[in-house]
Formats: sequence, structure tokens, C-alpha cells
Amino acid sequence: MRIFLFLILSAPAFGAGLAPYAQLVVSDSPATPRTGVRVTYLGTNGYEFEFKRHVLLVDPYFSRVDLLSVALGSRIRPNSSRIDDGMRHVASKVDGVLVTHGHFDHLLDVPIIMSKTRARLIASASSVSLAKRAGAPSGDAVKPGDVRQIGPWKIRVLRATHDRLLGEVPFDRPSSQVGPPQRAADWICGEPLAFLIEVNGQRIYIDSGGTPTQLPPNEQVDLAILGMALPDSRARLHVALERLHPRYILPSHQDDFFRPLSAGFQFGLLTDFAFVQRECTQTNGSRLILLDYFRPWTLPQAARQAN
Repeated sequence: MRIFLFLILSAPAFGAGLAPYAQLVVSDSPATPRTGVRVTYLGTNGYEFEFKRHVLLVDPYFSRVDLLSVALGSRIRPNSSRIDDGMRHVASKVDGVLVTHGHFDHLLDVPIIMSKTRARLIASASSVSLAKRAGAPSGDAVKPGDVRQIGPWKIRVLRATHDRLLGEVPFDRPSSQVGPPQRAADWICGEPLAFLIEVNGQRIYIDSGGTPTQLPPNEQVDLAILGMALPDSRARLHVALERLHPRYILPSHQDDFFRPLSAGFQFGLLTDFAFVQRECTQTNGSRLILLDYFRPWTLPQAARQAN
């Protein structure tokens, strides 16, 4: 854990917000019709998808536990005030919460959010178990190959991997603790998942890491949300884009998720958005975009769908 702290704190501080990339940041205008699929970035790898008053959340996380508490193995818990602030931007009723894996920055807040929104949890068996130990009333344990239909949302569950740090997946050792998870290391990764979401004739792929061998074969998607927190994901980016053929590319999990959302977007210390930008410029027909916190953007219909 001390090595983890040293690595993070000794990394060159990128320190930049979104201002240098303002031309890539998209959001709706007041005149944008509320008829399409709206995408709202909630920070870290968290998203709200909304279509005709139906809502899906992915990895919602508002507490933003500080780095020192994580690195030193201190007790962590959801921050009720920050969750309340975040939920002001989220629908009061949610169809489902999809969780890509069990780390605290993806799952910690989910039991409270479920209680506030009456949402159904869809996650791996290990993540469902963690959520229940943390107070979630139930959960739908899924595995790669499963399909779920919730309202207008068709959700295909896909295999994924998690990026390595110092050659290992962080927090991936099963804990002997049987009660509620107390520390960051108790929120184990488990089995990572990706999701292919189909709604309104559009397809959205989302993960928080992965490898090209585990991506769906030659799936043309409208929006690819790709976790880019660490070098493993960046190394597979080129092949991932060739496999997914996205109309829009949204790099994710790039903000400094140890800073409160109220402090505004700042790139994480281990990210390399300049590299991501260079890789994305080599893809034909794909548009690289960025989203700021809580500023909705409606996914445009493809020309073939608009006719």
C-alpha cells in the first residue's frame, strides 16, 4: 500500500482541467430536444443514460474518498452529503444500476443510491455480494454472455479485464471479512464486466478497462466509453477502436477521482490524454469527445437512422 501511495504522489502532476480541450467538450443547448438518448457524466467512470424518462446508471460514485485514506488503509465510508449533492443531477427513479467491477470508486455509493432511486443492481456475483454486505437489499448477479431487458434497455454483458498497477490488479485479493467492507482493499475487483447497451436503435459500449481479445467481435457502436485510467487500457486503445468502429469515442475514468466533484474536472496523475488524442485521430469516421461533470449531451442519431 505504501508503494501505491509513493507511485501516485511521485507521478508527474498533469494538473490540467478541460479548458485546453474545450473544442472536444460536448453538451446540450437549451434548445436540444429531449427525444434522444441523453448521456450525463457523473465523474470517475459514472454515467447516467436517459431515454423517454427511463434511466440507467453505470458505476455512480460521488463520495470521492481521499487518496491518503485509501493508501494508508484507513476506514472509508460513503459521504452522505456528497451523494446528496450528486443525486441532485440524477433522476429520482432509476431502472437499473450497472457496475463494471467491485472497487470502491465504482461500488461504494451504490447501496445508498439504490435506496434513493429504487434501482435494480446488475453486476458480477462478487460485486453483488459486496453490495449486499454494504446494505443493498438485492442484486442481479450476471456473467459474460447474459442479456437483460429492462424497460427500453437491452443490456448485453461482456467479459472485461482490469488494468494492472505495478504488474497486478489493485485490490483483487479476496478478504476473509464477512461483515460490511471497511477499507478500500475490502472492495475487491472481482470479475470485471463490460456492457453493450442498446436503446432507440443505438448502441453504447462501456467498460472501465479491458483487452482487445475480450471485446465483442466487429461490433459497430454509436458511442464507445472506454476506461483510460492506466497504461494497459491505453495500450489496447488502437485495436479496441478498430474492433468497435464507434461514431463517438469518449475516454473515461480520466479525472482525479480523489478530488471532490465540486472542485471541478482535473485529469488524474497517471492519465495521458495527449496519447489518447493522438491514437483517436488515426481512426476514420470516429469523433473524439469529452464530457464535463453533470452537463448532459444527447447522442445524435446516425444519418442512416435519421432517414
